[in-house]
Amino acid sequence: MAAPFLALGLTGRTVLQLLDDRTLVAEWDALPLAFTILGVDRFDGRVGQAQPTIDSSAAAAVLAARTTNARTLVAAAPRRDHPYNLARRVASLGHLSAGRTGAVFGLPDSAVGIIDPWVASGSLADRSAAAHHVASAARAVRALERSWPLESVVGERDSGIFVRSDQIDHVDIDDAYRIAGPLTVPEPPHGPSVLAWYGDPAADGVPDVADDVDLVIGSTGQPIVAIGLGDEVPTDATGIVLSPAVDGGDVEVVDLLHAARQLLVDGVATTDSTLPLREALTLAIAPRAPRRPAFPVPQPYPWL
Repeated sequence: MAAPFLALGLTGRTVLQLLDDRTLVAEWDALPLAFTILGVDRFDGRVGQAQPTIDSSAAAAVLAARTTNARTLVAAAPRRDHPYNLARRVASLGHLSAGRTGAVFGLPDSAVGIIDPWVASGSLADRSAAAHHVASAARAVRALERSWPLESVVGERDSGIFVRSDQIDHVDIDDAYRIAGPLTVPEPPHGPSVLAWYGDPAADGVPDVADDVDLVIGSTGQPIVAIGLGDEVPTDATGIVLSPAVDGGDVEVVDLLHAARQLLVDGVATTDSTLPLREALTLAIAPRAPRRPAFPVPQPYPWL
């Protein structure tokens, strides 16, 4: 079996260390990693109510401006940000980074409590209800990001038509969240942003979400396996995500980068750093689902 690719999982603390040191950013950018999760502590249970973490989308925007190769997945927090706002952030990052970003969803997300302010039945004390809400948010982000095809932006000077607006669709979501759409940002030029689920969808009670995301990241048995510093590299995985062990105490970002370099020397697969995230992982783009047009067919205005 081919060697697994290598990705990193950074906690809020290690992301802040990275943001504070441009030399470390340059070293990180030079590593042939598949991607880096910003805010992995949102999903592995180590973040408590009193422990601050980061806004990973803001961190991703800053890091995208300081790098040329590094690819990131931002930890999505749908109980803090409405899925529409998440979709707008994810799509905007896709444009800003030239396709080097995506988002990861999962449980638990103890950093934002057990209330979902965006729905009428907001209590998420039940884990299955929380999983349903998070999975619904992931599906909404994907549908919204695809509601405005980039190819509809034509800029026809002769006809005066800037956008073929009849190609923009409503999403008409009526699940945990009710969203008509469309998004106010067109789809990024390298296709829809990569979406991932952190955990075991079946154990989380949302097995179908595996069909709605591009990647599943979890423990043994998943295609992409999360491991801690010092753990053995599984031989049956397509990829590994190296992050500080939950019970391993404080780990510096420099230690993670050193461990990543050693794993690459030891034979973990490198990933072409010049490619957008979707292309680097050879992830297909599903056909666009037909939906209700949001606007009528635009009429020419040649005098413009």
